[in-house]
Amino acid sequence: MKLIDIYDNISLKYMGSFEHTDENIINYVAAIPQFKFIRLVELSSDEIVLTTIGNFLDYVPDQNWLEKIRPSLIAKQMKEDVIDEVVIIDRYKDDEYL
Repeated sequence: MKLIDIYDNISLKYMGSFEHTDENIINYVAAIPQFKFIRLVELSSDEIVLTTIGNFLDYVPDQNWLEKIRPSLIAKQMKEDVIDEVVIIDRYKDDEYL
């Protein structure tokens, strides 16, 4: 399973991981509280997927991918669609991901 690591974008402290799917990324970002600054990093490549200022996107290197997910993300942020829960794991504590 491919994972996305979650980091605080200011302290760079590891906050957990979740399965790498577009839907998980969209749901996670849509649910971020207003004053959280988050960095999502693809574990296998160590590439930044995106950074946020609250639940707003700040930096997204893959603009083609952004155009693909934008309608769904906006619908969830505008409460036109339900934000599904994303299962967060700690890959440092769960032997399956070490």
